[in-house]
Amino acid sequence: MVFVEKRKMKGKTQYYLVKSFREKGKVRKKSVFLGTDLNATQLGKLVEDAKVVLGEINFDKVLDGKEIGEFEKLKNRLGKQIREMDADSFYQHFLAEFTYDSNAIEGSSLTLQETTNVLFEEISPENKPMKHVQEAKNHKNAFDFVMALKQERLNNSIICRTQEKVVEKTLPKHLSDFGGKLRRSNVRVGTHIAPSYYSVPRKLGALIKWFNANNKKYHPIIVAAYFHSEFENIHPFVDGNGRTGRLLINFMLQNAGYPPITIFFKYRQKYYQALEKARKDKNLEPLIKIMEKCYQDMLKLYSPKV
Repeated sequence: MVFVEKRKMKGKTQYYLVKSFREKGKVRKKSVFLGTDLNATQLGKLVEDAKVVLGEINFDKVLDGKEIGEFEKLKNRLGKQIREMDADSFYQHFLAEFTYDSNAIEGSSLTLQETTNVLFEEISPENKPMKHVQEAKNHKNAFDFVMALKQERLNNSIICRTQEKVVEKTLPKHLSDFGGKLRRSNVRVGTHIAPSYYSVPRKLGALIKWFNANNKKYHPIIVAAYFHSEFENIHPFVDGNGRTGRLLINFMLQNAGYPPITIFFKYRQKYYQALEKARKDKNLEPLIKIMEKCYQDMLKLYSPKV
């Protein structure tokens, strides 16, 4: 249960967002300070941001011990396979697959083989949009940038620089100045109306703060799934949100000792449905199930052929 609590201090009214929950038979509370002497408009905005920090999801209950154990098995088995591969071979194989899948989810017409040729043979396919070719090159540059970041703390600069690389030379002329910059207009993504543009810096800042406070507290898969669902909900940029978000998943997994993951294009519809379920119902299970399935598919993909 989440509610706003008022406390009087030296003649002023302080507001807190409080979450009460039951733990080991006892009712406990967590609170976030919102501010002093707030009007209704200010309070409403701050409550929405504080919900991210406080957490509307009981993260301790998202995965049980058995489910965590299954992810750890996948991590260890896939990690072993990767270590047994030639490093350059894995890099090229994974990056081609990841780039193909992530861009195809967003509408790219390049095949997996065409993506491989663009990235590692510098061969552009005939009769395919040059924008799709550039997007493949951009994704490689953004992936290399993200995977070179050997740090655990996330910040606004990392996110903006990643998106800037993702959309380089592909934005329409009237949006060309928005590479690496948060959007300044309201957007609708399918049936989802994203938060107003003026709330984006605040909401993204609260999400980054949540990640840095909790990335060691909860299981890496839970953290990555929650961050990704909230990031896509905020939709902070004019373009490249999906690709940037999936790159950030791998930033988080890498820093937690997990292998990189690709969300396969074949799961596109289920992936979108999972994001909607997370947004509407605060239910991460469908998204986590997709991540588990993708790791299982990767395990088969990289299994030695007899």
